[in-house]
Amino acid sequence: MQIDQHPQFFIDDHLVDNRWGVEWLTQTVTRVFHTPVKHELNPLIPDSGSYINVVRDEEAGLFRMWYTDYWDQSFEPRLYTYAIAYAESKDGIDWHLPRIDQHEFKESKENNIVLVGPNGGRAEAQSLLDLPEEHKRGYKYVMFYMTDDPKSARLIGSHDGINWDPKSDTCIATDFTPDTHNSIVWDPNTERFVWFTRATNIYRNRGERRKVARLEHTELWEEWPIRSENILLPDHVDAKTLHNYFYGMPTTYHAGIYWGFLWSYQHQEDIYVSLAFSRDGRNFQRPADRPALIGLGDEGSWDGGMVTASHWIEVGDEWHIYYVGTHSPHKARFPGPCSGLARLRKEGFASLRSPAGGGFVVTRAFTCPGGRLFVNADATSGELQVRLTDYERQPLSDFTEPSQTITGDNVRHEICWEGLQTTDLKGRELRLEFAMKGVVDLYSFCFSDKV
Repeated sequence: MQIDQHPQFFIDDHLVDNRWGVEWLTQTVTRVFHTPVKHELNPLIPDSGSYINVVRDEEAGLFRMWYTDYWDQSFEPRLYTYAIAYAESKDGIDWHLPRIDQHEFKESKENNIVLVGPNGGRAEAQSLLDLPEEHKRGYKYVMFYMTDDPKSARLIGSHDGINWDPKSDTCIATDFTPDTHNSIVWDPNTERFVWFTRATNIYRNRGERRKVARLEHTELWEEWPIRSENILLPDHVDAKTLHNYFYGMPTTYHAGIYWGFLWSYQHQEDIYVSLAFSRDGRNFQRPADRPALIGLGDEGSWDGGMVTASHWIEVGDEWHIYYVGTHSPHKARFPGPCSGLARLRKEGFASLRSPAGGGFVVTRAFTCPGGRLFVNADATSGELQVRLTDYERQPLSDFTEPSQTITGDNVRHEICWEGLQTTDLKGRELRLEFAMKGVVDLYSFCFSDKV
């Protein structure tokens, strides 16, 4: 098995050869999925909008947010006017809606709208694309969005996130505009772009259309062949709560894994966010009992009707997930969206947890990428040591003793051996054997040249 210097997650058993408790007949090391904690000051932006995207611009010292907002809505006939608006913050908590003065809305330019459709019409469901520099066409930001008049999916570039260059505005799909938070990600392994969406071109009016589908293409800034395939369908577990629809699944590619924030939907009622993940972009897994990643708030609260989220950003030792909440369900005429924040430990979606008596986790044999060994683990209520062994589980030469003992909670414990360096193991086949005393949560490990 080959690994690189990215974090290696224990979200599944891909890296695990065995795991067991000290009392192996009655105990085992179990996988625990963790829920982000909602911020105590929520909602951070009252009466904001939907489909939010947040990036941290360290060069400018700002958190930047784009969201769909400014709608007039009528059900008879069903008419909408959407635009894409902008907000910013120095700390990610206190948000400012700057006056942009670019686009007229209700006979005034005193607003924070930064993008409308190419003919001044509807623009919505935007997402900021995380792309290699060679695919950005010189822009700092590339946005993927949907519009009517014409009905299309489009790309547009910007140097500052506020002024979007109309010369770059490119249609990549015609008559294909699923009204949800679509994602396009770059897969460095296949060197292809992958678009996560709904298969509306096949199933509209001829079958339930709220499933997760994908398309792929070798080129980003050109017309895509609209041949989608369904990859994630509701099942009998979803049916128990009547969440027989998937409204959308914004998806991020990180450390060799596709991470999906799945919007589980009970028709015309509530939406909440759950976790899905895949190592190939087609076969997605979900926690067996389908816990909410970001669940509904109390009935009647600002996020008690629906919640949606798109991705995370790294802030120190945490992942910050900005999300939209509404006090009423999907069928409500005026849902009243607000924006909030949920915080999660960095790389903290899931951990392997030892029982009180302790336990062991043995990885599959892999080729060491080189670098120093770090572990993301909470050993506040226990201790952790690491052994380096070969395929036959015999200690590596020179590394005959376990590592120094780790205690406490740290997203980046360095694993050390007296007088020895794992940097010398590049290219060697080895296993990691984690010995845990007491209760320990093991989230991930990585070999890295970075201190």
